Amino acid sequence: MTAILGLLIFAVGTGIVLVAVAVGEIRWETRSQLTRCTTCGERHHRHAAHR
Repeated sequence: MTAILGLLIFAVGTGIVLVAVAVGEIRWETRSQLTRCTTCGERHHRHAAHR
């Protein structure tokens, strides 16, 4: 019984770590994309100077 409980706790902990890594990766990818500008509608860096 103790071994099964230990394996269950290990599996849950591993699942939590994998979800945290996946969420972090998704956030990084989303942040790395160029955003669409609300002024001109083109895709460029956040603080691009408009001429």
